[in-house]
Amino acid sequence: MRGSPLAQTVLVVAVLLLLLIPLHRLTQREQRPPEQPVVSVAPKQLHLAIRTTAVPVRFEITFLGKTLWAEEALTPEVAKEFDLDFPKEGIDLVVDATWETKALAAMEITLSLPDGTAIHKTLWGQGTANEVLTFQEQ
Repeated sequence: MRGSPLAQTVLVVAVLLLLLIPLHRLTQREQRPPEQPVVSVAPKQLHLAIRTTAVPVRFEITFLGKTLWAEEALTPEVAKEFDLDFPKEGIDLVVDATWETKALAAMEITLSLPDGTAIHKTLWGQGTANEVLTFQEQ
C-alpha cells in the first residue's frame, strides 16, 4: 500500500464507522405494538354421522387431544351433533376404530355443516384402523 499509515488508519476507521450505522439499525430493538388477539370463530352446530360395513364396532374420535365421541356401535349407522369451531382451514379428527371381525371393513365419516355442506371421509382396516382425517370446506 502507498500513502501514510495515519491516512490509512483514518480511512479504515471512517469505513468502520459508516458500517456501524446499518449494523445498529439491523440489531436495534423496536418497540412493537401488542399483537391483536386472534378472533375466534363462533362454534357451529356440526352433525357427525358414521356408517360402517361391519358391526359391532368400537370407535373413538378425538379433536385437539380431547375425546369428542367414543362409542360401541351395534348398528351400521350412528350420528351425533357437536358444537365445534370450524375455521376455514378445517379441522383434524383422529379416528380409532376396532371391529370384531378381522375381515376388511370400512367406516365412512360424514361431517355436515350448518349450511348443508357435507364432507365425506372413508377409513379402511382389517380388525383395526387409526387415521387422522382432515375435514375442510372446498
